[in-house]
Amino acid sequence: MQRIWSLEEIRHKIATNDTWLCRGIIAIYKHQTEDEKRSRTTSEPNGFGYNLKDSFIMSTLAEHLLRGNTLSEQQRRIARDRLSKYARQLTKIANRSV
Repeated sequence: MQRIWSLEEIRHKIATNDTWLCRGIIAIYKHQTEDEKRSRTTSEPNGFGYNLKDSFIMSTLAEHLLRGNTLSEQQRRIARDRLSKYARQLTKIANRSV
């Protein structure tokens, strides 16, 4: 039986665990459209992916991670601050309801 994650659990994990933070950055990025990934912006109101304010920096961080790199302390701080607003999307992804 699949574990069901709560919104609070997801928020706690991305706030305290670097692995969850990095996986969360990538998970949201992967839900961007191909055009949004290429342009590092938001163009489709599909309810998933980064918003316009966060799309460039978060897409850049996701691409950095996907190339096998790690995040600096400053990058992790920025990512934690921004990723917390995507906890609902991450909860849906973790519970495979998307």
